[in-house]
Amino acid sequence: MPPENSTVFSRQWNPPALLRNHLLAFLLLGSFILPEGQALWRQLDQSIFFTLNGSLEGSTSWARFWAWANVRSSDIATGMIMIISLTFPGLGMRRAQLQGAFIGFIFLLLFVMFPIRYALHALAAVFELTGPSASLTLEPAFRLSELAPDIPAKDASLHSFPGDHAAVLWCWAGVLIYNMKQRALCLVPVAIAVAFMLPRVVGGAHWSSDILVGGGFVGLLTLSWAFHTPLLQQVTDALTRLLQPVIRLFSHIPFLGRLPFFHP
Repeated sequence: MPPENSTVFSRQWNPPALLRNHLLAFLLLGSFILPEGQALWRQLDQSIFFTLNGSLEGSTSWARFWAWANVRSSDIATGMIMIISLTFPGLGMRRAQLQGAFIGFIFLLLFVMFPIRYALHALAAVFELTGPSASLTLEPAFRLSELAPDIPAKDASLHSFPGDHAAVLWCWAGVLIYNMKQRALCLVPVAIAVAFMLPRVVGGAHWSSDILVGGGFVGLLTLSWAFHTPLLQQVTDALTRLLQPVIRLFSHIPFLGRLPFFHP
């Protein structure tokens, strides 16, 4: 078995916490499915949208800033920050955890988070929870594609629920928070995650409920299976051992091989 200090997720079952988080996730989703709850969420959505999107009025530089924040290359920058936080120590992970953190997080997204997201997407279609985003529904709406037509910004979606971008960021923040020894720093990954979710809401490509309800539901269920069961850690241990020949091969590449990821 790998040393204990390389543990990223959990090595023990915690049925009460697993049940509690599932209950919380479905209560959150239920608040959005019931007509009364959905009406309250839409009131919050509209208030947040008009406040944030309304700030674009009359300021070309401010609109262009948010337009650039909504281009696809900004998503690449977000991904790079997540990768750096999982492959360098001191950003939430210890050196001994780096290989397991990166490998385990990729597995977590591909085989836990994405299936939950697809199931929620299907459920949303049945209950008619998904539909046009705020920029296509509300008026007045200041659309980035009109304010900055030379920037290929995403400012609309025909099916905006749940927020895929948000679900990934909630999972990433949760992994870092669980492994942080200094609790005072736990707000840092949350603040970073929210900052990267914000452009979609400002531009109107997502409602705030897409992020809070849709992304929150997916994140809660995903993190529950990561940190209240030993399953993900067992898979991570096995994959880390299996991939050691590949890791050693890359460690011989000049400069790349000097990164702490290759020397746990």
